[in-house]
Amino acid sequence: METAEAVEKYFQTNKNLPFKSRLVSANLLTGGLVNFVHRLRFEDGSTAVLKSYPPFIAFYRTISLSQNRYFVEKTALEALSSQPWLNKNPNSIIRTPKVLFSDDESFVLIMEDAGDKCETLFNLLASDVQLDDNFIELIPKEVKIFVNYLSKESGLTPNGNQIFVKVWQIVEEYFSQLWSNMTQKLQLEKEMELYLEKSKEIFKYKDSMNGVFVMGDLWPNSILIDQENKFIWIVDWEAARFETSTRDMEQLLANLWLMKQSPKFNKDKIESLIKHFQLEFFNSKDIDWRKGCGDFAKYNFILWIVGLLNESHWDLDNKRDTALKAFSEIADF
Repeated sequence: METAEAVEKYFQTNKNLPFKSRLVSANLLTGGLVNFVHRLRFEDGSTAVLKSYPPFIAFYRTISLSQNRYFVEKTALEALSSQPWLNKNPNSIIRTPKVLFSDDESFVLIMEDAGDKCETLFNLLASDVQLDDNFIELIPKEVKIFVNYLSKESGLTPNGNQIFVKVWQIVEEYFSQLWSNMTQKLQLEKEMELYLEKSKEIFKYKDSMNGVFVMGDLWPNSILIDQENKFIWIVDWEAARFETSTRDMEQLLANLWLMKQSPKFNKDKIESLIKHFQLEFFNSKDIDWRKGCGDFAKYNFILWIVGLLNESHWDLDNKRDTALKAFSEIADF
């Protein structure tokens, strides 16, 4: 469901939709890299978000991707729909979208809208955008509480939630295809290719049955900030799974590391944010998060950095040099 016209037709022909108010518009949101995401506006002024899951990556149509990710996100959001972490942390400002409608045949999910006052952390860290300094400290504190809830208190375990165990197959399939594209575009040197091969070993050591529940795709584009109403929304749950407890934080910090290499983003704010994350998760602003997480994080770091270099939205002038820098920093550990 790529276009507004397709969404409107879906509403006209689907008699099972629970919305009483007439659909007025459907606007494609720019954050959708993997799926097609539209903001719906209804005649009564209410809004919702429609997400459709094609059998490929929206941003890279040549890379196929299992539509089972729809069921993963649906299951995760339904499990979190009552916002149970608020029982122990009533002052938490973290929110996740509630599922309003699901269509298992068409792979369509309609969910609560965080609102058009929200902006992704990715965009808020751009060099010409203002991000309230209070959020630099607030985001790591809130994310830590939420991540700890997911891994320790959510009650989601591998034995009772096989849908999340199977996500590893989707992730591995995605990376194997990304690898082919990436090595052709970046023309990686031999020593870099060897390290990449070593990084692939993380798939051999995956241990879903002994892992903890993680969001699975925590990066600055899946964190929405509502500075006016003081809320942080965590969206895009189609990679939720069981893995190491530091997984979400590792991926987020790997993305922040890459962002600060680009003149597009505010390096000072990003470095401050990284330090606050290190303070929350390792009790020190000065410890390097990669060292604190161990070998698994190092391999993941290379995996993510070089994989992300295959994407165009980072505005990096020389992707090869950035990749080499990532390798050299890891080699120092």
